[in-house]
Amino acid sequence: MIFFFQILCILGLVGAGFFARRRGLLSAHGTNDLAHVALSLIYPALIFVSITELSFADLRVHLVLPLLVMAIALVGFGLGLLAVRFLGGVSSDTARAFLFHCLVNNYLFLPLPLVLFRYGDKGVALLVFSSVGYELLLWSLGVMLFSRGERKRDSLKSLFSPPFLALLFSLAVVAGRDLFAWPEMPAWLVLAGDTLRSGLKSLGAATIALSMLVAGSRFAVLKFQTMLGWRIWFVSVIRLVAVPLVMIPLLGLIPMDPVARGILYIVSVMPSAMVSVLFSERYGGDTDFIAGGLLLTHLWALLTVPLLLAWAF
Repeated sequence: MIFFFQILCILGLVGAGFFARRRGLLSAHGTNDLAHVALSLIYPALIFVSITELSFADLRVHLVLPLLVMAIALVGFGLGLLAVRFLGGVSSDTARAFLFHCLVNNYLFLPLPLVLFRYGDKGVALLVFSSVGYELLLWSLGVMLFSRGERKRDSLKSLFSPPFLALLFSLAVVAGRDLFAWPEMPAWLVLAGDTLRSGLKSLGAATIALSMLVAGSRFAVLKFQTMLGWRIWFVSVIRLVAVPLVMIPLLGLIPMDPVARGILYIVSVMPSAMVSVLFSERYGGDTDFIAGGLLLTHLWALLTVPLLLAWAF
């Protein structure tokens, strides 16, 4: 039942962005600005705080987690590549949006309370570490899908975005902190570091709220026929049904810690990622298709997530 209510809660919170756009409190330009701020400032703070909560020993022991979530993403992408040829005459933006939905799902925010409820703080820490695999794909292959630059240099330049740099920096901080012996820091420096971390944590916590506002704003102007187009239903079936049906049996065959396996089960059944709207707004793309797929997969997830997890566990 918790799976159902968590998704329902997300849909309710997205309503804030929907209301803001309908009432004229948020414009199209303002929506794009929110997406830019979220990706350039707020999301990097969330990445840094989450990753640096782990130790290097955690990273080493559970290295299989980010590798397997990358496998989940790439299975979806592979199914998308097979399916995209059947979309008919669509623009390149729509085809790329289709592939992005197949590649990236809601790998952190939506699974977080589900993992906390089932596995406690240990599970949450492992979930955060597993997200490294998705982050690497998100800021490499994901950005390239949305990049409109015709030259390779333009696509490669987009890789060095603030969130991707924050991810690399965070991993370097964890390694440097735990692998080298450091002299004892003075009390004032420790206090300053704790204060800075607290501020970054508060800043990063706004990532989800801004994602929901941007998504809701896009939903408010979404064409009804676009949301119900068969191509959006097609990508929703791949994301919510095909990927879990492939990955759940495979994960069951791989020897690993039961907690890690359970986290991967939960990640594999999740709907499309809220960040997809931020990417489309920031880098350009078929945002109507992105928003339509995002809404439809979250609606259907009310049914598919509880059923698939009952089967997996």
